[in-house]
Amino acid sequence: MSRNLELRSTFQFSGEGLGTLAQPKESRFITSLQPAESKESLNKNNFGVATLMSKTIFNSLDEEMQEMAESYCSKRLASTINKGFDTKENSLSLRSLTSSLEGFEFNTENTFDAGCGTKFCLREGSHKGHVILHVPAFVPDKELSVPKDATNFKISARLISISDFERNGEQVTVNNKVQHAKVGIYETTMLPVLRIPTQPLTAQLSIFGVGTIQNDVSAVLVMAIKFYSYKNSKFSFMPKSSMMKIKTVH
Repeated sequence: MSRNLELRSTFQFSGEGLGTLAQPKESRFITSLQPAESKESLNKNNFGVATLMSKTIFNSLDEEMQEMAESYCSKRLASTINKGFDTKENSLSLRSLTSSLEGFEFNTENTFDAGCGTKFCLREGSHKGHVILHVPAFVPDKELSVPKDATNFKISARLISISDFERNGEQVTVNNKVQHAKVGIYETTMLPVLRIPTQPLTAQLSIFGVGTIQNDVSAVLVMAIKFYSYKNSKFSFMPKSSMMKIKTVH
């Protein structure tokens, strides 16, 4: 009998964005902002744009991912984005902030880098907004910081499109409303925490339904490891023990 655990996955796409995803209810998230209309001016400074970008990322996460984030994390992300903007440039784009955003941890008390020893190999696909994910075989009990009572886990990802913004004084316009705040979704099935190696996992993640992503749009990849406890015939999510970070921005 094989000693390998087969790692099966589900793959789905979503065209939902900021205006259609459920609004978070906890104080850790920024208060609601309306998405900008295409080429319609907004009276916002750089921090207002950074706040909108952060809000879009958080609203693109599922409920469990949102629950994993520490208090005021979306404000910390907005601050990180704002600090990276060049005040001399009129174009505001996440692609110019790759070095400061990649590795952004959503829970500094339980970081992804410290809690996940396995490799996540990423390769750009045939076009922007298309990512090929490969996870080599690994032993969950050994290469993950498994919390007490955890019996299962999932690997989850969100690929989120963020349009560039153009500033003209205090007026700001969104460049590409059609492709802004769209989401590609990936998540494995419920996997057991075992002391035997998994099979390698290869999957494709893509933002679907908006055509080829244009040059004025950035793609943000958020990766998460979710832990669960199985007891009394029920899975209970363990948000404080789970981990999540921004993996890439391109």
